[in-house]
Amino acid sequence: MIKDQCVSVTDLRTKTKECLEGLNMNAKYIFMNNKPIAVLVDVEEYEEMTAPELVELPEGEITPELRKMAEEAINTPDEDLLNV
Repeated sequence: MIKDQCVSVTDLRTKTKECLEGLNMNAKYIFMNNKPIAVLVDVEEYEEMTAPELVELPEGEITPELRKMAEEAINTPDEDLLNV
């Protein structure tokens, strides 16, 4: 952990803009009472970390229930989808 990556809760509250600068380059560690409590990461990095992993199953492993779920997902109306 590098000093530039460490931010106190107080600094985050009073100097939010400065604390968020450079998140696209490095995560920031948030400290409370000299202990790390959280990590701030860039949105794109977070989305990469939390994106579901797509796995292609061999035909023999696809159950009828799984196939039905996939068909329902494909047929989801656009208005039911979240567009961010």
